[in-house]
Amino acid sequence: MARSLGPSWAAICFLFMCVGCEHAFTPKGPYSDKAVVYCVLSNRSDTQYVRVYTTYDPPQFDPLAHTTDNVVRGADVIVTGGALPSRFQEKLIPRVDTSRYHDNIAVYASYPFHLEPATAYSLSVVSLETGSVTARVTVPRKGRIQILNAYVLNGGGTESENIVVYGWIRELTYGILMRLYLIYDVLEGNVWVQHQEEMPVSMVTHGDGSNTFFYPELNRRQTSALVPDKEMNEMVVFSRAAYFERLGAIYDRNPFGAVHVKRALVILTQAERNLYTYVKVVNGFQDAYSIRTDEPDYTNIVGGHGIFGAMVEDSLSVDLNLK
Repeated sequence: MARSLGPSWAAICFLFMCVGCEHAFTPKGPYSDKAVVYCVLSNRSDTQYVRVYTTYDPPQFDPLAHTTDNVVRGADVIVTGGALPSRFQEKLIPRVDTSRYHDNIAVYASYPFHLEPATAYSLSVVSLETGSVTARVTVPRKGRIQILNAYVLNGGGTESENIVVYGWIRELTYGILMRLYLIYDVLEGNVWVQHQEEMPVSMVTHGDGSNTFFYPELNRRQTSALVPDKEMNEMVVFSRAAYFERLGAIYDRNPFGAVHVKRALVILTQAERNLYTYVKVVNGFQDAYSIRTDEPDYTNIVGGHGIFGAMVEDSLSVDLNLK
């Protein structure tokens, strides 16, 4: 004999439908003002920057319809860790893209601020407008780079031999990005001007002879991040065919004798966990064919939104003798 389980599912669904009909549906959730802080510490420069904003509620459902840059002025921005605490000063820098916002960019900057690898830093932002928010990050250790077959850069090796690069990293690294650049001079008038061009990691040749090039991206490390004080080897392979295709294009677009290729530069970028996760969450759901309203969010800003991350860069230069 079947037992009674209370109201039927049909009755429950009907009840929810009746309650729901009293309120208009909207995809927008509840809104509250919060601080939005962006800071990525890096050894690429001896100046570090912090940008502070507030959240905003767009008039309809399109965030691009909001054309006011909600920057927070007069905040007290301090980063502690390393040698001494650093108090950031408010500055204005020119805005390159004025298609949406037209005023200059207000930032908080600290100079000189030399990032110390394998060091923990804490961020504090206090303002009358947003209250107090904090964050913490630990900088990865410095790595090193080795090119297994650098002779390929000068045209050596077999036609099928690609360029093999090793990045040696340690336990604090979560994501890595390995990039290869050509540094060359171009004679412009009577002056040699230095240029830099990134080389693709691979390419696809289509039936009509055209090529599609693919460039390195920030990816999750493949080796274990749990072994302290031990270097791990991460390998990246750059296509020989793509490298020489781009090299040929440099010569083709400049007059004969007006190009002097000087060296190749390999840059290894190591990102800690917060920065890697934020980049992947922000970019992981964007494509040219769909609009998603369920994109996740990630932040390590306590009491607000945004990111306080860190990365370190190492480089290796190889002199070239291309004919």
